[in-house]
Parts: sequence; C-alpha cells; structure tokens
Amino acid sequence: MNEFPLPPDAPAGFSDLVSGDLWQRLAAKGLVFPLENPRLSIQYLRLKPNACRVFLIGEQRETADRPPQGILLQIYDDRERAQTVYNKEKTRRPLPSPDGLMTFFDESSGVVGLPFPNDPEIPELRRIYEPDRFRRLALELVKGLSPDQWRLQRSLTKFHLLAYKPGRRAVLRAKLKFRHLEQDQKIRVKLHLKVEKKSTAHLSIKQAKQISEATAQCKNFKTPSFLGSASNMCLFAHEWNGGSPVDLTGSLLTAQLKSLGSAIAEFHSNPLELPSHIPPQLISDEVLVIAKDLQRLLPESSSQIQKICQGLIKLIPSLCVLPSCLLHGDLHLDQFLIEGVQPVLLDFDRAGRGYASLDIGSMLEDLRLRGVTSEQSSSFLEGYRSECPVKLTPEILRVGRALAILRRASEPLRKMDSSWKEKLNSSLDECHDCLTGAEL
Repeated sequence: MNEFPLPPDAPAGFSDLVSGDLWQRLAAKGLVFPLENPRLSIQYLRLKPNACRVFLIGEQRETADRPPQGILLQIYDDRERAQTVYNKEKTRRPLPSPDGLMTFFDESSGVVGLPFPNDPEIPELRRIYEPDRFRRLALELVKGLSPDQWRLQRSLTKFHLLAYKPGRRAVLRAKLKFRHLEQDQKIRVKLHLKVEKKSTAHLSIKQAKQISEATAQCKNFKTPSFLGSASNMCLFAHEWNGGSPVDLTGSLLTAQLKSLGSAIAEFHSNPLELPSHIPPQLISDEVLVIAKDLQRLLPESSSQIQKICQGLIKLIPSLCVLPSCLLHGDLHLDQFLIEGVQPVLLDFDRAGRGYASLDIGSMLEDLRLRGVTSEQSSSFLEGYRSECPVKLTPEILRVGRALAILRRASEPLRKMDSSWKEKLNSSLDECHDCLTGAEL
C-alpha cells in the first residue's frame, strides 16, 4: 500500500492503517471484515494529536435485518489510554454485530474497535435493524396507520446508510412497505430517517417540525415535509424527495445557481425564531482554534496562517452591522435538489439565527472547491441580491467567505485526499486573496 502523507502528530496506528498492513492483520485475527483498501472505505475521520476516531464501512447491505458492515476505530499512541477506553467500551457494547464481530483491543497498535451498529450513545440505531422492534416505531412515523390493521413487510423493507457521526446521529434512506392485515391493501413509503442520541434528539425534532411548517408556503424553494417522530424520541423522519442534484456540467447551471441564491434569500428572510449561532466574539475564538489546528497540520506555514487569521479577526466585528437572520448553518451544493425547476433545500441540523454572509460564504467556497468559475458563482450572488432587501457590503461578504475557507481547509485530509497539503496551501492563498482582494 502506498504511503499516505499524514500530519507529524498523527497516531502511529492510523499511519499503519492507511499506509501499512494493520487492517490485514486485524482481519486475519477475525476482528474486522475484509477490505481491499481501507483508506478508500473511510467515511468519518476525527484526527487529533496522537489520537483519532475513524469509521470504515464495508458492504453496504440494505436489508431490514442486516446493517452495513461498519466499524469505528479509536486509535491512540498512549496504550494505557487505549486500554482504559477498551475496558469501558466492552461493557457498553457487549453484543456482537450481525457478522459476529465484537469490541476489541489490539495492544500492539493502540486500536480499540467498535462494530456497527452498537453505539451506546444511540441505542435505537441497533433497533432499526431489529424488524420486530422497528415495525412498531415505523408505524408511528407514518400517520394514519393503526398497528392493529397494518404490518411492516420485513422482506420488502430496505435501508441505506447515508451518514453516520459516531455518538451523535445516523441518517438513512428508508423504503418501507406496509400490508393491511385484513384487506388487500399495500402502502409504499420512502423516508429520510434520522436517529439521534436522546440528549439532543428532542431539540432536533422540535426544530425540524418548526422549519417544515415555517417554510411550507415559500415561493422560491421547498423543504421536505416533516412526517413525525417515534415514541422513543430518538427517531424522526422527513419525506424523501425525488429531485436531482445540481448538474455542474449542464447548460442550466448559471440559471440554477441564480435560483438557489433567490431561495436562500427567501429562507434568510423567514421570521422563525430559533436559537442563535455563536456571537462575533466566539467566532473569533473559533478562528484561533482553527489557526492552531492548521498550524499543527502545516507547521511550515505557521506564520502565514497566523497572519491570515489575525486579519480575519479584525473584520469579524463588522458582522454586527446587519441584523441576524434564519441561517441554514451548513450550506453547500449537496444541500439542494432540483425538482422540476424548483430548488429543494435540505438538512437543517445546524440552522439557527445568525449572519447571512456566513451562509453565502459557505456556498461560494463550496462552488470554488467544485471548480465552478467565479462568473458562474456570481449568479448565485445575483439571485440572492435580487430577493434580499438588505445590502451586503464587500467587507461583510469577505468575512463569510474567509471563515468558510478556513473551516473547510482541512477537508481534503478528512476525505483522505493524498494531495491534501497542496489543497490546504491553496486554500490559505485563496483566504489571503479574499481578505485583501477586490469587491465581491
């Protein structure tokens, strides 16, 4: 396996995972499932000095009672810490996965392995793949179906894992089929299913319902309808939209980006009151944390990173010039589908009251990373300005763009892109140009 460039303080076990034979050794012991190239199977990575958490996925099975092959590895250079973690997790995750895998500790590499879906912070994640338990929860997500009259057909129920953040939430595409117990009736339902840890799920459910109701009459876009939540208060669902992703190669791209800008302007103008995002002072603190992380990844660029972040911090107070708005909070092109000609806006996990330029900057940075030209990206701004009565000054837009660039600068590493150093340096140059450049 080719050696993959990693930060100098990455744990040795992680380096052995992506560039050595660690996975093959673990598979030979029967601790993990076979993978030809584990680096290409990484779905989630949180890399810290001398420690990391990484989720790898194997076969993406979609049946009702067989979850995808997945395993969360916690890797430490400190073997005593790894042993402590294992001692805790083996009691919290005592059950084997459907493939018979158990929580394990490999002392030689400092790896603690936790098979999917045994997540003690989200116990209901395992319940989804237990049809006899899930069928009762599923009926609570589809209003009007009585458990005395309807039964979930196990053989025709399918799940596809879309995203998983260990200890926090999982998102699945679900295809359910219900059969009437007395009459010859069948109902097919497609859901966007979320299961979340109980401590935060009730707030997410409340917010999802509020946003669905508040955006139901919007003209420039639609959002998936909130369908309901299960009685366990960990599981909730939206309708599944059948729109298509934005085609970056299509002739309609400029017009579509303009319509997305109009959609976000209308979303921002919605008066819905949600909890506020962090204020400018805490944004400045976040920039300092980002600077420290980037300096750790690229120590040779430390002075450049420090200069860029200091320049951004000086501009952040300008955000207070404009009132707050309803912010999406995680805006990028994958948050849109096109249904006919109408945009569908998705995923409001990070929504709240905040500063419009942060959403705009996030979107513009995403377009840049995808190779969309500045001329095409400007159509998004044009659409936004056509619907927004508030004038966004170049200075305020620069804050949003620069912050988005820094927030996403390490993304190529998290996606295990072998050219992540070059792309990180390119993002730093782009951030410098943004802070010192011409009007947006």
